[in-house]
Amino acid sequence: MTTADQAPAPATCGWMDAWLTAFETAAADPVMLLTGERLLDRADIGQVHINPGTAQATLTMPNAARPHQPCLTIGPLPSPEWERVYQAIAATGEHADVIAAGRLPDALSDPANADVIRIAPAPGDITFTCSCRPDPGICPHTAAVGYRVAQHVRANPGVLLTLRGGSIKELRTMLRESTSTATESAAVPEHARTGIDARLAFGRLSPRPTRPRPARAHTTPTSLLDGLRSDPPAPGPTAHSMRLLTRNAAARASEILAGGPHPAGDDPVQDAARLLADPAHRAHLEHAAEQLGLSTLQMRDLALAHEYGGAAGVEVALWPLAADAEVLAHAEAAIQPHRPARLASLVSQDNQLTDAAARIQLRLGSDGLWYPFTDWHGTWRPAPGPSGDPAAAYKAARRTLRAR
Repeated sequence: MTTADQAPAPATCGWMDAWLTAFETAAADPVMLLTGERLLDRADIGQVHINPGTAQATLTMPNAARPHQPCLTIGPLPSPEWERVYQAIAATGEHADVIAAGRLPDALSDPANADVIRIAPAPGDITFTCSCRPDPGICPHTAAVGYRVAQHVRANPGVLLTLRGGSIKELRTMLRESTSTATESAAVPEHARTGIDARLAFGRLSPRPTRPRPARAHTTPTSLLDGLRSDPPAPGPTAHSMRLLTRNAAARASEILAGGPHPAGDDPVQDAARLLADPAHRAHLEHAAEQLGLSTLQMRDLALAHEYGGAAGVEVALWPLAADAEVLAHAEAAIQPHRPARLASLVSQDNQLTDAAARIQLRLGSDGLWYPFTDWHGTWRPAPGPSGDPAAAYKAARRTLRAR
């Protein structure tokens, strides 16, 4: 068994681009891909295990009850196909020194060589499975693993050979045997040689300049008429969904024109939490959670976080943030008189102050406000009442607990 954390080789872009092209085409879901990219920095992704035909890892979301087990399955090349690939590469002799050093030249990833060397998978060779969903399909967790594989392929293209059932070791062996045969052939008199020069037969494998990866297309949303009544053909959104989207877009535009905050980037999780904070959209909560790879409870809590604190409230609900030690110390002193059990431990970590005995946690947001959370059957649920005064936020959390 091998892992993606083998000895590194010099960086390459050609093989990484070949992998990304196949992986993103197979995913065919820009929202999932974008969410997966963002998870690379926000989630705990364990070691990616690369074996013939599979790339799998353990991924832990912040505040999640249990980790996810995403896996990418890649159709391997059959042994006869690998023999043909090895022989085609070895026959040129162009890349012997590079491959002998454990590298895979970018020139071999050129699409013009695909009929001879087809190492990179086609989109149809890739399938996605994850413990977050019962059926195969792309999700944020498998998308994150796909992008992590791209990072490993960039550092060590031999990873791609392993995924496809090949071996850089076998390729090097084939090259050594080919070099030895060529040396023996050189000792044969010119008049005794027959056949065609291998360099001419496989001239198409000569190095080519690396082609830049085309920029991703950006689409401009089209407005929808609120008066639409008939549903478009499946699998398009229903007329009801289109009316909700139109109404939401109009409301957001009015807020911005009135001097309100601009949307928080193109984060689908933030956008879903904002939409679901509106009671008119709550019927779509389960579907949104499924599409984003979250549990229904997590999606409901994020909607509450946006209802109570907007985008900054969702941010502190999702991820730990950095915080100044002096600010945390001041907050500890401010809430101490209001704690029901003052001698109980008070844990300070990242931007969070946790009073486990009182079932209260405060989180400092990037906007300088303290956001209250209360213990709800083992998870921290957002509570109303964020404040710049940590004591006021703490008292808001206590009011929420008394109201239950």
